[in-house]
Amino acid sequence: MQPDFRVESRSYDQMVRGSWQAYRLHKRTQLSDELLAEVSSDCLRLWLPAGTLMHWSTNTRPLRYNCLQFYWPQRWYTLSAFYDGRVLKYTYATIIRPASIEIERLSYVDLDLSILVKPDLTYEVLTQAEFEQMADLLHYSEETRISALMAMRTITSSIQRSVG
Repeated sequence: MQPDFRVESRSYDQMVRGSWQAYRLHKRTQLSDELLAEVSSDCLRLWLPAGTLMHWSTNTRPLRYNCLQFYWPQRWYTLSAFYDGRVLKYTYATIIRPASIEIERLSYVDLDLSILVKPDLTYEVLTQAEFEQMADLLHYSEETRISALMAMRTITSSIQRSVG
């Protein structure tokens, strides 16, 4: 079986930063014996097995771990959960402009702001300074800046509610 879905990551000025092939998962597809979490009807789930080639503008490298990605057409973030076998290693929340989802591909604009979430729900905002720098350099619109920061707050608030 071949990967059937193409993903493109772009910068705010539309330069391609990276691309990869993935497997599109049906809503009811389970990857383990865990209960399937409720996923909204507009959520696109993609599976990238360890070894999937990630073609970045600087180089091509294989994924170290299995990855389950979640995209929504109206949300300003994407989630990528990385697994070593069935063990969750960490999840990245990447702040993006809402993804453009088509039948066999999607593209999104990476806004240079990401959050690393560990399985114990501790988290770290990784690229706040990079976000500010790129927002100035590439002239992010005010709407984009505000929406990106609101998306980050949505994610961190959700994590804090889960812990508390």
